[in-house]
Amino acid sequence: MKAEFYKDQIARVLDMVEQKRGDEAEHSESLPVAQYLDPERLEQEKAMFRRLPLIIGHSSEITDAGDFIVRELDGRSWLIVRGKDGMARAFYNYCQHRGTKLVHEESGACQKRFVCPYHAWTYNSQGDLVGVPRADLFPDLDKTDKGLKQADLQEAWGLLWLTQDVSAAQPIEQYVDGLAAEFEALRLQDYYLYFDKTRALRANWKFPLFAFLEAYHLAVLHKNSIGEFFIENVAHAEMLGPHIRSFVPRSNVNELIGADLSQATMNEFITPSNILFPNVCTIGHPTSMTIISMFPGETPDKCTWRHMLLVPKKPETDAERAHYDKTITVLDGITYEREDFWVSEQIQEGINAGAISEMTLSKNEYMLKVFSDLVENYLSCDLPNST
Repeated sequence: MKAEFYKDQIARVLDMVEQKRGDEAEHSESLPVAQYLDPERLEQEKAMFRRLPLIIGHSSEITDAGDFIVRELDGRSWLIVRGKDGMARAFYNYCQHRGTKLVHEESGACQKRFVCPYHAWTYNSQGDLVGVPRADLFPDLDKTDKGLKQADLQEAWGLLWLTQDVSAAQPIEQYVDGLAAEFEALRLQDYYLYFDKTRALRANWKFPLFAFLEAYHLAVLHKNSIGEFFIENVAHAEMLGPHIRSFVPRSNVNELIGADLSQATMNEFITPSNILFPNVCTIGHPTSMTIISMFPGETPDKCTWRHMLLVPKKPETDAERAHYDKTITVLDGITYEREDFWVSEQIQEGINAGAISEMTLSKNEYMLKVFSDLVENYLSCDLPNST
């Protein structure tokens, strides 16, 4: 992304760097920890997840008719498939005869038919029931009423957005609010999904997102990975509807002073990240894009996190693959897994032990309170409307 797109934010960040301080609240805050142990609260949050658009994949995963992926969310299996008409759809991954899980593979290509392993009821790539063995045994069956049950799936900017509760679906362009122009400019539809891994985490789903809402921890937690690349304790954040856009300056940020922003690449000097409410963090790197998604687990102190690394094009040489493999080693293997997500589990362990009743936030950690309030407001039916 050219730096010119963010010229106002760059001016703000450069001013912060000169002053040696980032955005700060007027006073410190605290977050009570009881919610991170409360099963009732967890069920409310899971209901919130069912009513909001969730990024569940990238368009490059299902490029051709019959290509499919399967996603497991909160005890539900979803079959995401591109139909012969080119449209991507999301179906409950269960046969409409007896409810048997239909597809057990994680992904596949050019699948024209999906056959239930129980009685061989058969569906096409658009979810229509097209085959019933011994149809004469079902004299009253109307196959048009027995297609796969469908949820709302929208494909925008190369991303697949699933809203499980169809009654709550809304246009993605409306939901992302002021981030739409950024997504348009990023052209992620031209990117390639190079890395994709999901892991279980012994922590509440919100804790890993907290790591991307403050720069206070960079020099300490990330001293063995990326800490040296960033300026300590400087970050700028802004709200766009229920979403949070953040900017953390890299150590070379002053090279942008007087530079031609139409020629400079933003991510080489400032790392932009977006917290897409409720559960996604996108992070712009100099040559790639990270998308991290957090999902609640079976109990309040468990979750799953998914890391997708998007690259501008499919690597064609050993050198290109080696470059992105090194990125994965540092970011996924060290920065995220051994540092950000490791410390999330440490926080949860301390809360489980009863060691703290609240988390104390510094003035420059105030965005954690902002995000927590956004969740609280949604659960209280008071989420700010997108415009």
